[in-house]
Amino acid sequence: MASARAIVIGQVIKRGIGRPDTVKVRCLKMSLDRYLLKYFNKRTHHWAIETSVTTDVGDIVMLQRLPERMTTKVGHEVKEIVYKLGSVVDPITGTRCRGQQFIDEAERELQKLKIEGERS
Repeated sequence: MASARAIVIGQVIKRGIGRPDTVKVRCLKMSLDRYLLKYFNKRTHHWAIETSVTTDVGDIVMLQRLPERMTTKVGHEVKEIVYKLGSVVDPITGTRCRGQQFIDEAERELQKLKIEGERS
């Protein structure tokens, strides 16, 4: 059975300077404040190695713990990209969206053609 932190999801914060194939990922965990009896976000940071996946800063990724740590800092690997930054897709309908509004792809193409026509 896998431990509680074997697979985590987080957002890529930055890329390693000495090793560009490593990324720093911020993960959120809900922790209970026993005095207030309310849950608050607790941030944890993990350094992860990328083998074949190329991520950008801001992407939401899934991390998997390595069987043994590569270095003193790197203990996870990037398993997959869950959401790319800038291309938000509604998981139910499969259409792209901006905030709470869906993007109509046909109307977007017509606007592109209109802008290109005005430039020429």
